[in-house]
Amino acid sequence: MRIRPSAHVPVRRFAVASAAGLAALLGAAPASAGAPAADGPTGSYLLEVAREDGSAPARKATLTCGPDGGTHPRAAAACDQLRRAGGRVEDVPERPGACTLEYAPVRVTATGTWQGRRYRYAETHPNRCAAIRATGGVLFAF
Repeated sequence: MRIRPSAHVPVRRFAVASAAGLAALLGAAPASAGAPAADGPTGSYLLEVAREDGSAPARKATLTCGPDGGTHPRAAAACDQLRRAGGRVEDVPERPGACTLEYAPVRVTATGTWQGRRYRYAETHPNRCAAIRATGGVLFAF
C-alpha cells in the first residue's frame, strides 16, 4: 500500500521522446521505428532519482536488457522485472514493505526504449524508500 500525504498527489507522465534526443541521452545512434535491430538490446533506459528540492545531485544509472548490463548495480534483476512488465515501468508490481513517513519528495524517471518503442516514465514519491518500493524494489535502487 502506498502512503502519500494528502496535500501531494503524484503525477504520472508518459511522453514520446524524439529519437535524436533519446539517442543523445543513451549515447547511441537513433533507432528506426518498429522492431529493434537484430543485434540491438531488447531495452535500454536512462534511470534517474532526483530530490524535488534540488538539495542533492540526481542519482543516475543506465540499464540495458538483452543482454543485461549498464551501470545499474542489479541489472539482471531490474531487467527481469521489466521483462515481466513488457518494458513498462508503471506495470512493475509494487514491492510490499514499510518505509518511514519522512517527507522528502523524490522524482523518478525512466527514459528509453523497449522492443523498438520509446518510453518515458516519471512519478514523484514522498521519499526515496517509497519510490523504490512503488517501482518493484530494484529498478530505482542505486
